[in-house]
Amino acid sequence: MGKIGVISDVHGNLQALEAILGLFAKENCNEIIHTGDAVDIGPNSRECLEKLLSLPNVTMLLGNHDRDFLLNEFEARKFSHVPTEHKRQVFATMTDELRAAVSRFPLYVFRRCGSSKIMFTHYAFKNEPFDIRKFPFLPLVNPSVDSFDEMFEGVECDAVFFGHKHEPCDVQGKKLYVDVGSVGCYPEPFARGIIIEYDETSWKYTRVTAPYEMEKTRKLMTDETSYGKQLYDFYFLLKK
Repeated sequence: MGKIGVISDVHGNLQALEAILGLFAKENCNEIIHTGDAVDIGPNSRECLEKLLSLPNVTMLLGNHDRDFLLNEFEARKFSHVPTEHKRQVFATMTDELRAAVSRFPLYVFRRCGSSKIMFTHYAFKNEPFDIRKFPFLPLVNPSVDSFDEMFEGVECDAVFFGHKHEPCDVQGKKLYVDVGSVGCYPEPFARGIIIEYDETSWKYTRVTAPYEMEKTRKLMTDETSYGKQLYDFYFLLKK
């Protein structure tokens, strides 16, 4: 029996990350997959990247905020709630070694679980030769069979696990589509993740949560800068 712990969108929330990693350790997960966006928004982007990269069994995938850090693109995107100055400040705390590590993050990976082939990615991406200088991900859509079937058409697999929208969903279309949900941006004091259990013939997944001291994250963000308070208000309060 194998176990894969799946998380997405840590976004610099070290307290949430440590909580979910502790749960995965207790459950004896033999691999952890983070489906992108380890950095930005929260107060501890550097520490989160360093923590994840220090573990031997973690597979890191490229998210849009990770890409922005890699290219040092801190200008706020259209419809983004993360201000330019906040991203600039976050990226200034990072190191060239971390940027080099992020440059090696793939867009996706596959795993064989039982008789099924599972894809892990940050979100659906454009079907063209990958160029890091071009924004690779498709626009966010509301979860539905039709939208996901269209976005992931041509991908040969049985299930797709992803993040980006921060909102968990489970949609069965031509494939099973599972949004893991953000582990770091959630208005309750629980870190969220998924555990996939598999053997040679079958697999299943379970959503899990781990409690953490959200007040510590709140204090770090609201004491950090006015931008940190603005982001805390949006991601942790207004989305309730």
